[in-house]
Amino acid sequence: MNQIGKISAGQLFTLAFLTRVIMMLTVDSRVAGGKNLQDLTLSALCYLGLNLVLILPAWFLHRRYPELDLLEISGYAFGKAGGLIALLYAAYFLFINGYFLSNFQLFMQNEINTQVPVWVISVALLVVAAYGAFLGLESIARTSGFVLILAACGMIFLLVTLNQELRAENFTPLLYDGPGQTLQGTLLFLSRSSFYCVIPFLLPKTQGALKCRYLFWNVGLCLFFIVMIVTVCGTLGPVAGLQNFPVYTMAALAQSGPFQRLDAIYTGVWVMGLFLTTALDLYLISLCISFLWGKIAGRVAILAGAVLLVVGCNTFLASGEVVAAVFGIQTILPATMITGVLLPIIILLAVRHKDKTTQKKEVR
Repeated sequence: MNQIGKISAGQLFTLAFLTRVIMMLTVDSRVAGGKNLQDLTLSALCYLGLNLVLILPAWFLHRRYPELDLLEISGYAFGKAGGLIALLYAAYFLFINGYFLSNFQLFMQNEINTQVPVWVISVALLVVAAYGAFLGLESIARTSGFVLILAACGMIFLLVTLNQELRAENFTPLLYDGPGQTLQGTLLFLSRSSFYCVIPFLLPKTQGALKCRYLFWNVGLCLFFIVMIVTVCGTLGPVAGLQNFPVYTMAALAQSGPFQRLDAIYTGVWVMGLFLTTALDLYLISLCISFLWGKIAGRVAILAGAVLLVVGCNTFLASGEVVAAVFGIQTILPATMITGVLLPIIILLAVRHKDKTTQKKEVR
């Protein structure tokens, strides 16, 4: 039985895997830097290596203060100024959720012929995600276990079905047009890696073999990316580089016996991953606001965050041109690297300085 308020390492990285799945499902040539998507297999390997390095500041903070999360450590290091750190993280989680949700809405508008208004779907998803955030981390983590089973079954069925559609002539040599797309793809994966910002909050709330599970998650995520990229390229060939959502196009062309247009599996996995991502980030926004103004304010922040996402994604972010301008790599990458890597490094250096100063005073 887990301690109150604790989740297992397996639950943490199951949640991490499912929330990263949408990185692969939403990739396209417009943001990947070229039409030869096969080079993204090398991007996935680079991403695996960088994950092992860029997570180190969070690991060092956790090893130094295993019972404290990032906000508590920043409060110790900076005093009242640590509240600014909480505001920055709350703003980032709202920002990155706006990115994922607006992309989903554009997908529904442009690719799915639905009779239901897109904003209604967004509201329904955010209501369920806000409810999950109200229930807390343990409920979100338990839900991720059921979602993993459903998503794994759906994706395995899709990949097995598509295996007969693979054609050797659809593949091109790696780096045929140079390393540009591999670099761009790596930056794309990094920019969407909000998990760098999530893990410093969740490590103190997790028990179990963290290092082993993190390595297993990292390798598993990389393999999933590679399998999906190879399947897309082998199925669609050069056409993949011309599609807004090539994984969706691939799923729409798949069929197996009585099952036609397996794009419903793609959409279902995306919705489940988006639900978990949104619920987790709303929960973390609640933690940030609770750190500043108490638990009641934190719970109100969940509802306020959901309302802001609905309003923002259906007004200001309703246009594809605006979304591309606001959420380009040049915007998201610095935001993710600053909050996910740079701030933990700054906090780590600050607490080390604080500890040394305290020790000197005690000696005197």
